[in-house]
Amino acid sequence: MNDEELKAQAIQDPEQAERLIAIESARANAKFKLLALLGFIAVLVILSLIVAALFVIDKAGDLKLPWSSIRTVLGTLLGAPMLSALAWWAVRKLRGHRGGGTTPQAPPESRSEGDQNQVGTS
Repeated sequence: MNDEELKAQAIQDPEQAERLIAIESARANAKFKLLALLGFIAVLVILSLIVAALFVIDKAGDLKLPWSSIRTVLGTLLGAPMLSALAWWAVRKLRGHRGGGTTPQAPPESRSEGDQNQVGTS
């Protein structure tokens, strides 16, 4: 049955309506719990990334380099995002997602098989 048929039966049968309401409430509660769990995991990941970044910055500041520790910390803060952006760009370039692939809905332009409007092919 589709939704409209279920709604029509629910209007006629109060018991069915209560059952459908209970089912929808359970679905909503399950979605809310899943969303809350995903949000909690996202917060944990963000906090762990912040702690890791602070640890790396602290250790980078302790290095004995010919320039100041402030330049080391700034280089670390700016270098990490730049390296991740470069890696992201390289992965996308290697996968070939730049121009988009061919799909059954959009065949490549060079395909000429089955084209009834071609002129001079026999």
